[in-house]
Amino acid sequence: MTLAVVFDSVGFGEWFVLLAVVLIVVGPRKLPSVARSLGQYYARFRRAADNFKRQLMDMDTEFDRAVAEAAKPVGDAFAVAASEPPPAPSLSDQLSKPPAPTPGGQASTPQAAGGEG
Repeated sequence: MTLAVVFDSVGFGEWFVLLAVVLIVVGPRKLPSVARSLGQYYARFRRAADNFKRQLMDMDTEFDRAVAEAAKPVGDAFAVAASEPPPAPSLSDQLSKPPAPTPGGQASTPQAAGGEG
């Protein structure tokens, strides 16, 4: 919230009444020191709010960077997998598979063809 919003919403007469009440309550001697301390508190509050906002922005930036770094190896793995041809089946994989049936309904193994067994 900026001070322009406060100044626009309060008219001249309201500011005059507010200043008169402050002069009566605080007194003319203490008014400068009270105004100075209020200004200092306002400055401290603004610095704390700016610091908090900056920390939130830094956390958001760090989180985005961590997500990008975590996603990079996954993206690299997909790129490598897409660029490499699939591995050839090993001999043990070929031997462990059941024989494929032939169009005549018989298996294409030496035992089915009448070979030694």
